[in-house]
Amino acid sequence: MMAGMARRALIWGGAAVAVAAAVGLGVYLARVGLQAADQWASVIGVFVALAGLGVAVYGVVADRNNTGSGGGASTPPGVSASGERSIAIGGDNTGIASTGDQTTNTQPR
Repeated sequence: MMAGMARRALIWGGAAVAVAAAVGLGVYLARVGLQAADQWASVIGVFVALAGLGVAVYGVVADRNNTGSGGGASTPPGVSASGERSIAIGGDNTGIASTGDQTTNTQPR
């Protein structure tokens, strides 16, 4: 419960900082004039693009570390079944599975 509240507080705090930074930057750029604002916007844009590239590279590396060498596909959970009429379902499966004598499946339309 506390972790959820702390996460929510961090999200709202981050949003407040972002809004304050955007407002402060807008006021500053309005005061320095259009030409200087254009130059500053270009410089800021380069740094934002570099930060975005860094985050993207981090995401690719983190995803590759989490999925192993499966080429981006997650490894299905290890399941096994033994015995007569046993079934094992692992991973993201949908559908009907039935075992037993005279088993019928009814699917509503």
